[in-house]
Amino acid sequence: MSQGRNGRSEWFELSEEGWRRSNRARPLGQLVREALQNAFDQRARRVKVRLAEDEVRIEDDAPAGLARDEFAFTVFLGEKDTPPTWRGRKGRGLKEMIAASDRAEVETVGRTLVFDSTGRHVKPNSRQVGTCLRLFRRTSASEREAALQLLRLTIPPPHVELVINGRTVRPPRAKDSLEDCPLETVELHRGVERYAERATRVDLYFPRPGETPHLFELGLPVEPHHLPWHVDVQQRIPLAAERDAARDAYKRTLAAILLESMAPGLSRQELSGAWVTEVLAHFTLGQEALEAYVAKVLPARAVLSVGSRVDDRARQLGAKVVDLRGMPLSALEQLETLVESADAYVERMEGPPRDVLVQPGARAERFTGLVRCLSRELTGREVGVEFFERKVRDPSARVDAEYDRERRILRVNMRGQVRLDDPLEPGTLGIILHELAHEVGEEHDFAFIRQLEDFAGRALRCLVDQPGLLAPYASPKRRAG
Repeated sequence: MSQGRNGRSEWFELSEEGWRRSNRARPLGQLVREALQNAFDQRARRVKVRLAEDEVRIEDDAPAGLARDEFAFTVFLGEKDTPPTWRGRKGRGLKEMIAASDRAEVETVGRTLVFDSTGRHVKPNSRQVGTCLRLFRRTSASEREAALQLLRLTIPPPHVELVINGRTVRPPRAKDSLEDCPLETVELHRGVERYAERATRVDLYFPRPGETPHLFELGLPVEPHHLPWHVDVQQRIPLAAERDAARDAYKRTLAAILLESMAPGLSRQELSGAWVTEVLAHFTLGQEALEAYVAKVLPARAVLSVGSRVDDRARQLGAKVVDLRGMPLSALEQLETLVESADAYVERMEGPPRDVLVQPGARAERFTGLVRCLSRELTGREVGVEFFERKVRDPSARVDAEYDRERRILRVNMRGQVRLDDPLEPGTLGIILHELAHEVGEEHDFAFIRQLEDFAGRALRCLVDQPGLLAPYASPKRRAG
């Protein structure tokens, strides 16, 4: 066991074969992205990448080249103190690229580090600026194409030319830039990572045709995301071990900051994405952002659905009923602070209904008898009957009848279309059967429709098979006929 520099015995040894296998499995684009990261950190003005069938070549003109030879072969050795605006962090990138190759050369200022079947050795050269990394490994056409798609997403720093397979990479069209966004980042102090919240700039870009929107860290693509734009955070992002994904909590916070800041200026299409619903599910939006969402995404005169009967009446009064009951509860609760429910809208438009119970006396006996007879035949239960008058501002808001399921009472509006003197009249009989069918529920759903169809069929059988059963409830004129 060798002795460490700090006097302690070293506890671990690296399996070179395991290290090679681990990095060989990584996608080619992610490996080359590490080289771009290093070049941008070292203030290169021009970076050229060439992906060929059996060689990957990355060359830059960074002034100093490779600072120390150990940076090419000592795993986890890197700069010990770097700010959050520095892309590198773990001292792994260059070593991973070399480990994933069959043979490699790192040509830097004054020397070339060679990694081949004989081992590792250094030879002098005449290079005066920058570094040229040559990685010899055979790759398939599909590997190279996937790598090119990822690398061409790169947003180079200002005044830096990035050329990939002979094509200069142009930044996408800018959409917006937000200053002072409070986001978690990673600082490196004496080689130890520290997480801290720090205000930073976030740049947004429109994806080019055919591109999937991505999250970026200082110009380098990290992962696809479901926001409508490329989002480039101008400081380190807390990433997973393979540096190919950000934490879910971080992404939600970033999306919330963007929505809060930009909602008034976003289009209906941009606000209609699932990302907005996710933000509403996890964060409480400010009033301005929430109002912008409601104004642009929901239709004019929108009201929230509460049930088919009230929804239908709200539509009759001019509202646009939207059913958001599938949204997360916290999102729905926020929208309820700005959007009326259908029942509140109806009450506001009509005024609160005022029901006055009435006693129609003997003229309602036939109607009451028919309801009780049908309820026994069709439902097997006794149903009571109650009569009322409802005064409303809008005459079209009157209901003919209502069924109180809890009390099992059919309530009849004396100002409606029910004919007490002729309860077997088709319209009146239809109202009775309709209300009795609501025994299965308030909604006009398939269960209600099936129940109504069943009651109508059975009522017809009663008229045909047992004419004497319902005859007492016909009007005197019908009995005479």
